[in-house]
Parts: sequence; C-alpha cells; structure tokens
Amino acid sequence: MQEQLSNEKKILILEAARKRFAYYGFSKVTMDEIAADVGMGKASLYYYFPTKESIFMLVIKEEADQFISNIEKIIEQNIPADKMLRLYVSERLEYFKKLANLRGLLFQVENDSRTTMFEKFKEFHEEETRLLMQILQIGKKHEEFSFANTKKTAVSILQMLYGARAWHIKMMQDKIDENTFAEMRSAMKDIIEIILNGILKR
Repeated sequence: MQEQLSNEKKILILEAARKRFAYYGFSKVTMDEIAADVGMGKASLYYYFPTKESIFMLVIKEEADQFISNIEKIIEQNIPADKMLRLYVSERLEYFKKLANLRGLLFQVENDSRTTMFEKFKEFHEEETRLLMQILQIGKKHEEFSFANTKKTAVSILQMLYGARAWHIKMMQDKIDENTFAEMRSAMKDIIEIILNGILKR
C-alpha cells in the first residue's frame, strides 16, 4: 500500500512539474511551487526528488518513452511502410511540440545536469534511429522501398528532419508558436515526400 501511495505521489509531482516547466520555464519554477501544487511540504518533495533537475529529467524521459511507445504501435499496424513513415514524422513533430519549452531550457540547468541530459538525448537518438530502421526494413521487405544501407538512410532522414526544425526555430529567433509549428509541419511533409520519391521502389 505504501509503495502504491509513493507511486501515485510521484505521478502527481511529475504532472505538476510538467505543467509549470512548460508554462513558466525551468529557471522560474521552484520546488516550493511544485510542492504546493500537489499539497505537500518541500521537505516531503525532497523525499521523492533530491533536486529540481531530477524532476525535469524524469519529465523529459517520460515524454520520450511515450513517443517511442507511440511509434512502436504504428510499426505494429498492418499498413504500408510509406504511411508508417508519414505517421512517424507527424508523431515526431507532436512530440517536439510538447517538449518545445523544455528542450529550449536545457542550458538553464547546472553543468552536471546538462551533461546528463545530453547523454539522455543521445540515447533517445539511438532509439529513434532504431525505430526508423524498423520502418525502412519493413518497406524493403515488402518491396516498397529500395536503398543501399538501412542505418545510413535512417540517420540521413533524421538529420534532414533535425535541420528543418533547427532552421525554423532559428528563423523565428527561438520564439516557437503555432505558426512556427504549422510551417514546420508543412516543411517536414515536403521533406518526407522528397525522401519517399527517392526510396520508393519503382
């Protein structure tokens, strides 16, 4: 029973922190505010999380885990690989949209935590590469796609998507709003169509 209560408290803390980080930004949120949101004292909050950074990193991890789960569900569907790829790109933009405020705040945390976050992002990149490779392999197996190297193709697709996202953010001077996301969505759709035109088997 105590373990169940602890897990329930952690869920409440993470949800409260997620809302505050997204709305106010990492640097402006305090442990006191998170504790107040879930109706506990700051000392009790420290029992579950030793620092604000530890909450922040777990929030990011949970969002990443949810994205990976969503992509795995897409891969399990009995649909053409080109549709999987389009759904992947759409889901990826929604994932970034959720984390837009959080990711932009990476450099506001302490150096030690920043290093840990970069390691987590690298791990996420590897997971994303793995998922994209699965989609490409399904397409090749069903003779929908034609390409030479699965991993190189997956990494190249990711790099193009990273580039499109970074370009739009830079052009908007790091101010991300609905118009920015609409432009990103349009650009990423164009990119994936160009990619598909290159790898679809004739």
